[in-house]
Amino acid sequence: MNKSDVVKQLDQAIAESRAWSESGWTMTFGRNAVRVASLTEAKAQTDRFVNRQEALAYWRSVAEAGEETAIQGEKAKAALESGDLRYAEGAVYHAAYVEKRLNKPVSTWEPVLAAVRTL
Repeated sequence: MNKSDVVKQLDQAIAESRAWSESGWTMTFGRNAVRVASLTEAKAQTDRFVNRQEALAYWRSVAEAGEETAIQGEKAKAALESGDLRYAEGAVYHAAYVEKRLNKPVSTWEPVLAAVRTL
């Protein structure tokens, strides 16, 4: 894989991670396992939904993690463009580490990390 392919992969991961809280994934809350699959859905829950605050907090933390990983992706991209492969790998590693905290079914940053390591 060449550098321009990795930069494209970085761009895709940055966009994807910024959208995590809206594109979402299956998450359930409360003893009745109410499905709330995005920040938009969490905001749409009525105040009568006992776990509304939990769902909002979860999806807001997903939005923060998405932004944090996107920033790391931008740092990695700048480092790649300046030829600093070590810094680029560290930034993508950080993004992958942050992503692991989520209950996300599919990894965004692990494949990018593998690609950066091939350069």
